[in-house]
Amino acid sequence: MSTHHHHAILKFRNIIIVGLAVLLVTSCSTIVKSYPANKPFVYQTNINITGNITSDTAADMVSRLKGQLDDSMKSRSISKIVWSVMKNPPVYYNNTAEKSVIYMHALMNSMGYFNDSITYDTAVTVKGDQYRTSVNFEIKPGKVVRIDSFSYNIKQQELQNIALTNQKNAFVKKGDPFAKAPISDEFDRLVDLYRNNGYLRFGREALVGVWDTLDISLLQPTFDPFEQFDILLKLKERRENPTANLEIKLKPGFDSSKLTKYFVGKITTFPDFSPDTTGLTRKEEMVDGINVVSYSNTFKTKIFPQYIYFRQGDLYKQVQYAKTINRFNSLGAWRLVSIEPVPRKNQDTADFIIRLTPAKKYSFTTNIEGSRNQSVVSGNLFGIGLNVGVQNRNFGKAANIATTNLRYGIELSSSFIQTQQLSASYNIFFPKLVPRMKWIPEKYKENLQTSLSFNASNTERKDFFNLTTINSSWGYEYLSKNALFSLRLPNIEYSYLKPRQKLLDLFISNPSLKNVFTDGLISSIITGVTINHSKNKTQNIFRANAEISGLLTGLVSTKFLDENLYRFIKLDGEIIRKIKFNKTALVLRFHSGVGYEFNSTANPLKRNNLPFFKQYFAGGPNSMRAWGLRKLGPGSTIAEFSGTGSQPERYGDVQLEGNIEYRFPFFKLFGINIEGALFTDFGNIWFLKKEANPLVPESVFNFGRLGKDIAVGIGTGFRIDFSFFVIRLDYSYKAKDPSPSPANSAIQNKWFGYKLLKNDQFQLAISFPFIL
Repeated sequence: MSTHHHHAILKFRNIIIVGLAVLLVTSCSTIVKSYPANKPFVYQTNINITGNITSDTAADMVSRLKGQLDDSMKSRSISKIVWSVMKNPPVYYNNTAEKSVIYMHALMNSMGYFNDSITYDTAVTVKGDQYRTSVNFEIKPGKVVRIDSFSYNIKQQELQNIALTNQKNAFVKKGDPFAKAPISDEFDRLVDLYRNNGYLRFGREALVGVWDTLDISLLQPTFDPFEQFDILLKLKERRENPTANLEIKLKPGFDSSKLTKYFVGKITTFPDFSPDTTGLTRKEEMVDGINVVSYSNTFKTKIFPQYIYFRQGDLYKQVQYAKTINRFNSLGAWRLVSIEPVPRKNQDTADFIIRLTPAKKYSFTTNIEGSRNQSVVSGNLFGIGLNVGVQNRNFGKAANIATTNLRYGIELSSSFIQTQQLSASYNIFFPKLVPRMKWIPEKYKENLQTSLSFNASNTERKDFFNLTTINSSWGYEYLSKNALFSLRLPNIEYSYLKPRQKLLDLFISNPSLKNVFTDGLISSIITGVTINHSKNKTQNIFRANAEISGLLTGLVSTKFLDENLYRFIKLDGEIIRKIKFNKTALVLRFHSGVGYEFNSTANPLKRNNLPFFKQYFAGGPNSMRAWGLRKLGPGSTIAEFSGTGSQPERYGDVQLEGNIEYRFPFFKLFGINIEGALFTDFGNIWFLKKEANPLVPESVFNFGRLGKDIAVGIGTGFRIDFSFFVIRLDYSYKAKDPSPSPANSAIQNKWFGYKLLKNDQFQLAISFPFIL
């Protein structure tokens, strides 16, 4: 690295450190820009809740009431860590506050609070020509009106029976607040329920809710003094705990013809629908009870019955209608999908016309991106990757999707290209189970997808090695609610490694590396699951994968398989949680993985550890960011990174890593959001078998050494958010280094042993370091 380049990096580091120091000592304040001079403007709006309600209910109420404020009552500011900026605050007028009170009353009523009290006052702080006005709203919700009784009174016996049979799923329950939202949801639930029982034309306008706020018995006269006393007690209780009775019934005067129960009649599908069919030849074919009308030979007619979830003679069900539309939309072969029901006059039958307008068959994509792949073969390239792709949305005239992708990427080290990679892939996705496997229930087949993949790549590590990999697999994916399950059976990979001179020299000085840098054959089964779960402001992702190679292939003994086949099992899992606050976010991640090469592996050179292109590594822009790519570990190894007997690349069969990252808004530049981050990374990699590196036992995983072997990095960074992608610059410092070079052995595992601005790391990448 040149002296000029080194000084430039040090200068940039100093700017970051000085800038952070200035931020930490700056007092919290709000800077107001473009304000109306010498006029009161809305500086702050406070909503205070008083009454006998829980803190969670009050917090939710405040959040919802803020949305009811008139636009001219909302003060907006942008946080800058320790200060905020307010631009163009609105002039304060009393009538906008009065409007806000009206909107707030409406919201409180919709939540079941009919005896609420809302008042407000203002306070003005003068600062030069700024008249900063704080508006304080005082809310007293009063007693919430609760539902004392709830019933259906639908004067059509079958509709009444359907409602009563499914009442356990009602959104309205006795004792709940008399709130608008659940009552509205109950109306929608009933409409869906009736439409799923044949009532095609039934709509929400057919229903009405009738309620009263007093028990009828309280209004009836009585001469019994004991009964009168009881009524007075009930009236007193009603004032203290107001209740309402709700009854759902058919709207008086509703069109009774819409209460017809319909069955499915003739189904006609137009797979290549176009408004203009002049001069085109019409072709009709009946396939499994469905009339397919086409004007071209674009699609095979036999594919349509499997995507239509209703048949002639079936009772009409809204859920099957919606499922059919969603299925065609998900295939991607059509850009417009519509299904028109046509009820027959004075009959209980409706015909259905399905119109499908094809999308463009081919689409082309090109993009430049940063690599995030945690695989040596795929590169995890620090730098630039260029992707070119072609997608065929109607492969084989069966709405299958075929993709072809070419990728060229480079990995930079200081001032030269360290790695070049060229890869090509061809994938076919079948939106169904192939083969059909009749023993699997149809309800599971609806969410199954089959894939056939071919991949080839060549990776050239400068003066180190050339690796060629060919891969093919047959796989399945199953989507269930928020979980995605995958299976690749079989997965066949063959890798050919050609060592360059530097690697050959290392083999001589460090023979154990021959066990690491090997090539060969993998014949494996790969399974995986990804679960996404979001609740309120928390988003969680769980991922787990398992791969086992040589399970069946290893039972066959040939010279080729004995020399090349790897027999191993590899398991890894990851948990990511993102917690959103008002304007900031906290991201937590933990990853663990372990791989074991079976002793039954025939070739002794492949018996001690996983193939290096399947091993774990740490460091780089998406892992332990205080270390360079593949520069951490294994364990507490002390070895040179270059020269005789060195270990320039670090791999392992075990990995543990955790990350904590706090993200916050920083500033805006030309309308582009610049976010800041504070983070810490901790973890390492290890060998699993001592035979993998017998001369360095500290490189082998040992629970007793775990505290010593864990590396810790801390840092800060920027995220430049361009909406469609994010550029990230992170600076990280080695707070605890278990695997330094021999020159730094004195500070091995010593907390904050390195001098500031020495042995730290800048990482430039595209996108966030984790999925979230």
